Amino acid sequence: MRNILLADDHSIVRSGIKSMIRDKIGNFNIDEAENENDIVTAVKSCNYDLVILDINMGDYDFVKLMEWLSFTSSDTSILIFSMHPEAIYGLRCLQLGAKGYLHKTASDEEIVIAINTVLNGKKYINAALAEILSQSSEDKNTGNPFQSLSSREIEIALLLNSGKSLPEICTILNIQYSTANTYKRRIFEKLHVNSILSLSRLMQTYNIQE
Repeated sequence: MRNILLADDHSIVRSGIKSMIRDKIGNFNIDEAENENDIVTAVKSCNYDLVILDINMGDYDFVKLMEWLSFTSSDTSILIFSMHPEAIYGLRCLQLGAKGYLHKTASDEEIVIAINTVLNGKKYINAALAEILSQSSEDKNTGNPFQSLSSREIEIALLLNSGKSLPEICTILNIQYSTANTYKRRIFEKLHVNSILSLSRLMQTYNIQE
């Protein structure tokens, strides 16, 4: 029997996806994880064909987890299931090794198609992400300025926009204050903004939100 790990900090989401898989896709061994520790424990004890992973599950480093999963379980396909629009994390998740990206507003039909596609060893690219990939391929110097940010810079930009102070960001991401401050300066330079207010306005312009 094939194995799937559902990683999301909301039990109602895990229950819904589990029921959908069993009703519309097939009979799989389905495990659940609600935080990073659960994911690590599960992956160390079982070989998964698919991990359906939420980006936001409390205070954890998503990028490091993706890198760890790619190194530890390279044969496991990862499908991201997130409230973040594709413009924020879609391209980055593919670059980090994900096989697909789903927004949590996706229809049941799209979710089933995405899971089946990834389980069959293919990448799932929806229309929104396909457009982003096309724009990125056509001209990397134009379009969404947030695509110029690293994954860590995106994380910090989102935290700044949500009202978190630098000390709070240091605690959440487990980094030094000087490191957080350097990231903030780089973000401002790359986006050509000079305040949190102007950063927030730019994020609104490109529909970048939590």
